[in-house]
Amino acid sequence: MVIRISTEYTRRGIDIVLLESDYLRIEVLAGKGGDISRIVDKRTDVNILFESPHRWGSPEDGYVGAPDGTFAYLDHYPGGWQSVVPAAGGPSKVAGAPFSLHGESCLTPFSVEETIDDEEELSVTLTARLRRYPIDVERTISLAIDEPELSVDETVTNHGEVAVDYSWLQHIALGRPLIDPDARLEVPCERVLVDPEQTVDAARFTPGEEFDWPHYKGGETVDLRKFPPKDERVHDLVALTNLHDGHYTVENTKIDLGVRVEFPLDLYEYIWYWQPLGGFTEAPFFGRNYNVGLEPCTSIPNAGLEEAIENGTARMLEAGESQRSQLSVSTYPV
Repeated sequence: MVIRISTEYTRRGIDIVLLESDYLRIEVLAGKGGDISRIVDKRTDVNILFESPHRWGSPEDGYVGAPDGTFAYLDHYPGGWQSVVPAAGGPSKVAGAPFSLHGESCLTPFSVEETIDDEEELSVTLTARLRRYPIDVERTISLAIDEPELSVDETVTNHGEVAVDYSWLQHIALGRPLIDPDARLEVPCERVLVDPEQTVDAARFTPGEEFDWPHYKGGETVDLRKFPPKDERVHDLVALTNLHDGHYTVENTKIDLGVRVEFPLDLYEYIWYWQPLGGFTEAPFFGRNYNVGLEPCTSIPNAGLEEAIENGTARMLEAGESQRSQLSVSTYPV
């Protein structure tokens, strides 16, 4: 049986943690947000996560161009899976704190507090204290010993003396070869809300409109369970809502691989469905990426925490209060 955990390596100057069971290989960027940058299904040797094509780097390297609230995130975006708190979405300013896109946890270095490597458990616990908001984050990433399953157990705690508003996003981006015209998405939801600011030329839907899952019946019928080929140059952002259960699956029979993501529906009421399927033609991707983000979130819209507060979808942490989040990702043959 393979049971291994290592904290001895770096990637692009970022401290990483490697975990490996008989079923999965995991890379965690401890030095950059505790991002999960790779989840490799060993049966098929497929990394289910999207890997960014541009030359991303450590946030400690700073900007490569002019300071910008969007590129504070994108300059350092490796793809993969970020846990985003306290401000999911676009640049915003809340309680006197300006946040960049998806600031600030995913730009913060985490410390490795504990590793467990034995015949019963394989896990790493990471911690961080945020800078602009009074939030402590503890994240335990575990691999099951007897099945291909990854679990992420997180707790955020308000160590301030006043209540704070927040939103929390699990920015999970899946990529090739899992995402492909042969793959199919299943989500137990009823309604689709098109992001009000989704105005790029490659978008298929009208900003702010709503329709029933999974079919859009506009100029042409679109089935959101399917992924169009890259040469169609699609780029959409919608929120999936009225969920019946906290899970979704993506299956690709061509590579004999399915992925199931489970999350707590009482915390994450929405799934942000980001679809840059060859249509993200501006910086930093310039049409090179073909992936989707299927991102459980507490709040909408993508514009940021200020608007989530205004529309009542933001959450609140009282002084001293904690909120726990538990997610799992499993792979299986199809």
